[in-house]
Amino acid sequence: MQTNKKPFIFKTSGSSGEPKTVKKSYEALLAEAHDMADFFKFPPDTVIVSTVSPEHMYGITFTVMLPDVAGCRADKERIFYTEDIKDYEKFVFVSTPSFLEKLAKYEFTFKHKPQMIISAGAKLNDKVFEYFEGISKGVTEIYGSSEAGVIAYRQSHSSLLKPFANVSIQIKDGKTIVKSNYFDEPEIVLDDELEFFDEGFKVKGRNDRIVKIQEKRISLAEVENDLNSSDLIEKSYCLKLNDRLCAAVVLDEKGRQILEKNGKFKLVKTIKSNMAGAAARCKKWRFLFDLPVNERGKVNAKRIKEIFNTNITYPYVIDYLINSTDAQFDLIFPRESNFFSGHFTNFPILPGVVQLFFVKEFIKDGFNLDFVPQKFKKIKFSSIIKPDEKVSLCLKKSENSIDFKFTKGDKIFSSGTFVL
Repeated sequence: MQTNKKPFIFKTSGSSGEPKTVKKSYEALLAEAHDMADFFKFPPDTVIVSTVSPEHMYGITFTVMLPDVAGCRADKERIFYTEDIKDYEKFVFVSTPSFLEKLAKYEFTFKHKPQMIISAGAKLNDKVFEYFEGISKGVTEIYGSSEAGVIAYRQSHSSLLKPFANVSIQIKDGKTIVKSNYFDEPEIVLDDELEFFDEGFKVKGRNDRIVKIQEKRISLAEVENDLNSSDLIEKSYCLKLNDRLCAAVVLDEKGRQILEKNGKFKLVKTIKSNMAGAAARCKKWRFLFDLPVNERGKVNAKRIKEIFNTNITYPYVIDYLINSTDAQFDLIFPRESNFFSGHFTNFPILPGVVQLFFVKEFIKDGFNLDFVPQKFKKIKFSSIIKPDEKVSLCLKKSENSIDFKFTKGDKIFSSGTFVL
């Protein structure tokens, strides 16, 4: 525990722009920790278990400062996968919406109910929130920022956010102003647009996510809300590229079935037929197995831009399963993919170089690795993959390498090893 008065220095996530440096005094962090300890009142025999890094603001507050002030113990080993969670009887689970969404998707349950699940970094989906209310003794969603620290909370999937007792939020000259003793400036202007009600408020979206496309102002957050209201879409992330509205979409089971049976063109047409306003103007689509996130659980906009700027058709992901060492993706490489064009016109097959490219891509996003392969080993192409054929990409990770193989039942199309 730091006992001198040197400031803490953090980097913001940079999920929607360039990362910024944030400086916080020890006194500000200590004040925040004392208030959180008073708010939660965790008994001393509670263990804080976390999926977030203590190098960032959220991690420092809830896995370093809070347990020290409250007299609790923090498990120093960060959780990356469900199998990392130890069998504590009394514990608090500190995590992010992206991690919790994965647990809920596979209907994960803890052996012992957490005393509290604390989530921050983005809005927790109401259905995911409700799921964890059923398998824990309580859920608290924290709204805040690296600059401001904690601002507000909600403890029910059906409730609005409420400011913490020592936080003041007010609208001044059209700007949302926050005041508290959790930072060193007199006040901080929020980038978020808030909507207030008698019983609390909700976050409508970030002001810096208003873009102009063909001279029309569009809220990317509102487009995402429209897309997410579709019964075919689980979640989405929108961005502007080359004056075009682009949508990265994660489909639900019904959407994946349409994609598998009818293809991308029919799926996009079906989605847009039920959309109004800006959502219907999306010009470029990527259907991903999940939205890539950074280590703080926030959408990795840089990675999504990279995916959109890749001039190669992405395969359809029909299903997937990932754990700490293994991943499997059920894929279809559609006939209209640009890499089939001109490649054995009368008998198109999936080129080996394309297979290796997508192995690298799915390693990146499946295991959240930003890597350049050092070399390939034991590459073997045993059989051809035809257009529109459903195949499985299987990945197995070890300390210094990842083995891959494309399969269909017992049949192996190709295999090899990427050295990390």
